Amino acid sequence: MVAQRPDSLRAVLDSVFAAPQYRWVSRPDAFAALRRWWAAITKWLQALHETHPLGYRLILFAVLAILIALLTHAAWIFWRTMRPVAARSAAAPTPGVRWQGEAWYRGEADRLAAQGRFADAIQADFIALILALDARRVLTFHPSKTPGEYATETHFAPEAGRAFRDLVRTLYGYAFARWPCGPGEFAAWRARAVAERYASAN
Repeated sequence: MVAQRPDSLRAVLDSVFAAPQYRWVSRPDAFAALRRWWAAITKWLQALHETHPLGYRLILFAVLAILIALLTHAAWIFWRTMRPVAARSAAAPTPGVRWQGEAWYRGEADRLAAQGRFADAIQADFIALILALDARRVLTFHPSKTPGEYATETHFAPEAGRAFRDLVRTLYGYAFARWPCGPGEFAAWRARAVAERYASAN
């Protein structure tokens, strides 16, 4: 048997380990920190379970309660977001009922404000304003339109358009974001929700 020289053996080994399957490359793990964190939490919970069973149960109940609260809040936000704006307006009539005129919605806003329902009163007053602007041909009223859609109408003068968009943001704040709304806020709204601010009379 002929013994191979060390240099020829090294060449053979180098050629073998040069194959792709022998290329060991350490790849960065983007979730390594998360895994270490999870392992530490799990280890701590196991130790707590062994040393303080009551504390372990209390922590589990607290985490479960927080999770239920988060899911409930997310479901509530989703439901509020997906509800049609017209259905959320106290002044919107039921299907099949004819829409009233501007004066009726102004009166409805006054009635709701007298009952302390100022956010609902602002919504009714907004419909009255839309009807007044429709009569002046500044925008076109349609029951399916949202306040935001009215804010994109192109018939406003630039300054009036900016003021109207700001008014719509205020409406969303009071009606849907539940900003505090009382007599003072309603009076300030009523002073701004005047058709003459956004369009001159024909």
